[in-house]
Amino acid sequence: MFPVRAYKGVRRVRCRPKVEHYVALDIWQLQRYGLLEPGTEGSVLLRSADGRQIATASFLIALSKLRVQLEGVRRSLPTEICIERTPLRNGTRPWFRCRRCNARRAILYGLDEDNSFSCRRCMGLVYRSQDQTKLQRLYLKQDRLEAKLAGKYRLARPAPHEAPFTRNRLIQVILGVLGFRWC
Repeated sequence: MFPVRAYKGVRRVRCRPKVEHYVALDIWQLQRYGLLEPGTEGSVLLRSADGRQIATASFLIALSKLRVQLEGVRRSLPTEICIERTPLRNGTRPWFRCRRCNARRAILYGLDEDNSFSCRRCMGLVYRSQDQTKLQRLYLKQDRLEAKLAGKYRLARPAPHEAPFTRNRLIQVILGVLGFRWC
């Protein structure tokens, strides 16, 4: 008997942990707000990808370390994160150092098994789009295009019973934008 294999183009969709479900500590945001100066103390409100508040990060910046304590998270302990700087023409660019793989990263996610922040690869996190099938990605792309056209051409969202006509209307609008006529 021959072994059963999946077709080449078929992807298995797994339920893997997503980046959106973890606290993200972004060094670009800290720098944008001027919070990376040595001796700076402060706190930052951390939000999830959908905009809800996850925690408040209290931090203390040393010369090459960031000490972070999350408030509002059950198992958070004070964590030290190394900060490395690479030279640029007009100054330096800051990077976090992942505690597990020692790689330079702009974003660290937390909290992992040892109550610290780690990079996406070390924690095994994926983006939401990496677990979607091609059909799901196409539907998402279609929804974004319809929303963009609805805002630009004032198209109303179709009622369920009007879907075939509205789809033809959408095709007419797209072809009109491209300079073609609908027959």
